[in-house]
Amino acid sequence: MIDLEKIKSRIEIIRGNVVELEEMKGCSLEDFSGQKRDVAAAKHFIREAVEAMIDIGAHIVAKRLLGAPASAADVMIILGEKEMIPREHVGTYVRMVKYRNRLVHFYHEVTIAELHNILQSHLQDFDRFIGDIASYLHEEKP
Repeated sequence: MIDLEKIKSRIEIIRGNVVELEEMKGCSLEDFSGQKRDVAAAKHFIREAVEAMIDIGAHIVAKRLLGAPASAADVMIILGEKEMIPREHVGTYVRMVKYRNRLVHFYHEVTIAELHNILQSHLQDFDRFIGDIASYLHEEKP
């Protein structure tokens, strides 16, 4: 059975992190580049929010007995294949998971410009994921 409290707690992590990231959104690239703590905080908030997405997806995949994903990206792919999230959103969520891997394993290659671009143009992807999961759970009645 899907643990709704677990999912709600991960959604709250995502929402809280997005609030923090939104506060950095107004900075120009030049200003953002000069704020080392904000850059580090942005990396953390993005990584943690994506990890919460992975946790939600992995929980659903496990509880619905949909197999053993080989990677975190596979979690999103399975959710799309089983139409638990819209297929047209899967690519975005896979890219988010891969970016989380960059933050963890290739942190030395992450640029301030790409972080700034995420702040300016991609924070709504987290809200879309939350909406997709909420729609699935509402339709499924776990």
